[in-house]
Amino acid sequence: MLNSLLPKCKNMDLKQISRQDCTFKIVLNKELFYLFGVYLSDGSFSERKFILQVIDKDFAEKTLSCIKKIKPDCNANIFERKSTIRRWEDGKVSKCQKKYCISAGFVGFDKFFIEQTNQKHHIPFCVWNANDGLKRWFIAGIMDGDGWISKTKRETPPNKVGRFQYRIGIGGVSEGWIHEFRQLLNGMNVKCNKVERLQTKDGKWFCRFNIKPKTFFDSKLFFTIERKRNRCTIASTTAC
Repeated sequence: MLNSLLPKCKNMDLKQISRQDCTFKIVLNKELFYLFGVYLSDGSFSERKFILQVIDKDFAEKTLSCIKKIKPDCNANIFERKSTIRRWEDGKVSKCQKKYCISAGFVGFDKFFIEQTNQKHHIPFCVWNANDGLKRWFIAGIMDGDGWISKTKRETPPNKVGRFQYRIGIGGVSEGWIHEFRQLLNGMNVKCNKVERLQTKDGKWFCRFNIKPKTFFDSKLFFTIERKRNRCTIASTTAC
């Protein structure tokens, strides 16, 4: 029955991505589901280490706490990468923000994460089969990484109190799991626009879609990053 509810992606091999071929016991808890979301969005593996580079310190701290919950003997820490300025040949100058980085030894889990996501192309099988509570933590991991929430002031007539409009969306990711993510949100009664496929100036393709803020919060979905949560506090109580 579950198989008929999953996205019909041409590259999806359910037998492969649902296989748990590892020498340790996997506990399906909120920390693991959050890490799945972080991995699909901003995370990666290199030389069997979990790698993350983000601009929010609390995002890095949350991720590291989940890693240590799953693998208590992991002694990784967060280190800072200072902001840099790059000068291009055409005279343009770009500034990279300071980043908080993790390089955590996650031996064994690297293979598990790669197989479960089919090399970051699909949402893990166990997520589709999980209860709503665990799904919310998976969604939080993705939205902390590639999700966004904006606040813009609406134009109003003179002498009237201005109102703000809030938007939530996800973008900057290549094709693959983002289509499944939209279907997962729909299954949680979250209303989403269609997926747009756009091209950057340097020729790279990426996908994005917007989310109806009220349905996002009504479904008890959330961010864990303070920078985004500060906007959520207002957006969740304001007509959008």
